[in-house]
Amino acid sequence: MNTFKIPVGIQPIHIKHDRVDIFKPQVSSYTPPAAQQKMNHAISDSLNQLMKEQGYGQPQTELTGGFDLKNNQKGVLSLTLTVYSYSGGAHGLTFTRGLTFNSLTGKQYTLGELFKKDSNYKVRLNTLIKQQLQERGLTTDLLVPYPGITDTQSFYTADLTLVIIFDVYSLLPYVYGTIYFPISLYSFQDMINDEGPLGKMFS
Repeated sequence: MNTFKIPVGIQPIHIKHDRVDIFKPQVSSYTPPAAQQKMNHAISDSLNQLMKEQGYGQPQTELTGGFDLKNNQKGVLSLTLTVYSYSGGAHGLTFTRGLTFNSLTGKQYTLGELFKKDSNYKVRLNTLIKQQLQERGLTTDLLVPYPGITDTQSFYTADLTLVIIFDVYSLLPYVYGTIYFPISLYSFQDMINDEGPLGKMFS
């Protein structure tokens, strides 16, 4: 029996109607039907929430967007959904949300579930992000003191990297857009939950 975990099939769905033009990913094959349904439901919910936050339904707001696949291997699917809204004025706003799943069961992971219990992962990640702010010369442009990551922090995984996402204006001025902090898994390998999506990258 072939037990190799091949990538799941992804089909782009084009959502196009009044002032909306967005491509949504839909899991379509190479995973159990129940898992497929759970992932597609979570993707739709996340996109709908993102569209709502971006002003969906307001007569003056135009929405465009799409998705990027970041990881699709070893039973892990990680992707981002991005929506740009424009309601007039000098510029619009772009927001991105990351989603990471066990592609065999459909389970969606929070950031905390990537790590061992009681691992104090927030302290380690916050330290690494502060280092990047310094190394990338961003500290002088911070709009607020770095607040640290939250339980609902947006993220995605890409091979042996965890990427933390901060929205435009949450840390830095508009010109910087969405801010991404890529962190090597080797920087916190001792804290990784072996049964989670990061642990699977080492198998």
